[in-house]
Amino acid sequence: MRWIRSIVALALAALLALAARSLSEESPDAGPVRRPLVAEGALDPDRVDRIELVREGRRTVFDRTPGSEGTTWTQTEPVVHAADGWAVRQLITRLLKAESVRRVEGLAAAGDASATDAERKALADAGLLPPVATLVLRESPADGGAPREFVVELGRRSLAGRAFARVLRAGDGATGTGGYDVVDSALHEFALERDVRDFRRRELFPDLGEVGRIAFESGGRRVVLVRTKSGFRLEAPVATRADRQQAEELVDALRRARSSGFIVDEPREPSVYGLDPAAARIEIEPAASGATGRATGVDPARRALRIGDAVSIGAQDRFGLVEGTSSVVRVPAAEIAAIVPRVERLIDAVATGVRARDVARIEIMLAGGADPATAPRERIELVREVDGWSATRVPAGEGAAPIVGTASGEAVDRLLAALAETRAGSVEIAAFPQDLRVAEIVLRGFAGEALDTVRVARREGGQTILENGDGVLRVHGSIDLPVSPADLGFTAKAAR
Repeated sequence: MRWIRSIVALALAALLALAARSLSEESPDAGPVRRPLVAEGALDPDRVDRIELVREGRRTVFDRTPGSEGTTWTQTEPVVHAADGWAVRQLITRLLKAESVRRVEGLAAAGDASATDAERKALADAGLLPPVATLVLRESPADGGAPREFVVELGRRSLAGRAFARVLRAGDGATGTGGYDVVDSALHEFALERDVRDFRRRELFPDLGEVGRIAFESGGRRVVLVRTKSGFRLEAPVATRADRQQAEELVDALRRARSSGFIVDEPREPSVYGLDPAAARIEIEPAASGATGRATGVDPARRALRIGDAVSIGAQDRFGLVEGTSSVVRVPAAEIAAIVPRVERLIDAVATGVRARDVARIEIMLAGGADPATAPRERIELVREVDGWSATRVPAGEGAAPIVGTASGEAVDRLLAALAETRAGSVEIAAFPQDLRVAEIVLRGFAGEALDTVRVARREGGQTILENGDGVLRVHGSIDLPVSPADLGFTAKAAR
């Protein structure tokens, strides 16, 4: 009987071989067929100008507007606020990259009254009746055509990184015919789990270009900084030159300033947060306003931040509200310290803005006698020559004869450096102390025009004060300021 067993064994082996050969000839199953959820050409991401995201019964709208700094996104509903362009574009990108791994057909279209209970249950099980969220993207019309809309409903998330979605209306105008898709969950993760406030920008002054004017008000204090052709100038609390480096650092701080979070949207009573009236206010005007759209109600030619009360007892952070928006934000104390203008730092600590090479003539009036304001004064006149400086000295007193001579070029250079380059140790906004005046220096150009006048005073203890008529005292603890004939190395010419 062994030969019968052998025959059976051979037959089984032959059957197994045929089965293996049949399986090898068939194409292997590579898993579910993947296809894009958004068909090619159904949506042009470069022309999307409006995005609506409805979830949990709340509608959030983003609008795209062109501006001088490029295209920007703004949240217009339920509040008005600058939007994070990257986050908004991610909604478009993730929708375009969404792939369907399985298509479920045979279900009634949305709103179809003929849908059976089984079809409704299938949609409900997928989280599509009602949908967890709805995403609507609108394209701007091209070549005078009508705008296109792409509408997709997002269902619940499933296992293994899958989720459910259904296209209700494609960009080409076609409407969904029922059914839904099983897709990757990347779009759902971004659209459903991301806090809608994370779509907003945290910058207090987003897309801030070249600044033309900064105004700060707090109580009775007012600081106004204005950009000029040559740099910056303070207009309040005094009209004087501003330190260019400090002004640029202030502008950079305003560009970088960010809130640390959103407190409340559309506050009913801003006064609760100290914002109406505000404890302080910073207003910025650009050097040149761009032709940006104003449909959102935000004036592109002006940015203003209101600073309110402290967020809690003992805290340094404060409530803030960017005018034109609807959200109260938290402004960190470090940001406030950086963006609030400090006058003593903004003032140019150099006595004059005149460049030494532009000075052709220097006139020095020295004070004398017990009353510097009325006592006769000695005068020294320095004139730039090809080979140095000529000098004319007029002693104090009526009818005094001028003495012609020369001055040390090195001493005059030190005088000009002290006036045009040396920074004061401190500045004070106060009237010039006439009773302490020791000299008055007039700088003139090559046409004889007056460029600037610097007054010099000295306090007890050796402090030297320089002031050029702007109401700012620039106080030097120690300064090399040759103004007397001896200090200038005056040498009279020998009589012929």
